[in-house]
Amino acid sequence: MMTGRRYMKRTPRTIGAALLGLWAATQTASADAVQWPCPVKPVESCFRHHGRLSSQNGIALTIWLVGTTRRVGLANDLADLPAFIRKYLVITSLDHSYVFGDFEMCPTEPDTPGHLREVCVASAERLVVQNLQRSTPPFRLLPTWPRSVLVDREK
Repeated sequence: MMTGRRYMKRTPRTIGAALLGLWAATQTASADAVQWPCPVKPVESCFRHHGRLSSQNGIALTIWLVGTTRRVGLANDLADLPAFIRKYLVITSLDHSYVFGDFEMCPTEPDTPGHLREVCVASAERLVVQNLQRSTPPFRLLPTWPRSVLVDREK
């Protein structure tokens, strides 16, 4: 007896269509990822995590791994980052901001509990900028967003 819920019949055709759609979505997203040069050779395999990139005194660039209490330090210098993101990470600028997004990080040193781990950012996508100096709403950095997401939003 069905009580108001609709159940989709799992046939090979529907499962195949779902897998094809999932594959296409990941291919579009990864094709638009912004590549960052990595100045240090990674010691472990890379991982992807949603985080908040910020700049401050002391350790120049860090990423807070959203959903954790962990931060990682970047081996990338400000000069290594893409030009369209640099101005948001200069502390003395009126554009100084937090940059949220999905970062692919490659550890450049072994993990030591209780210590800031250094990573190299290999790519970033779906970046959103939240200004710290002015009260303006957050906005997307369009070069880092898949075209399919932007086209769907215009409809």
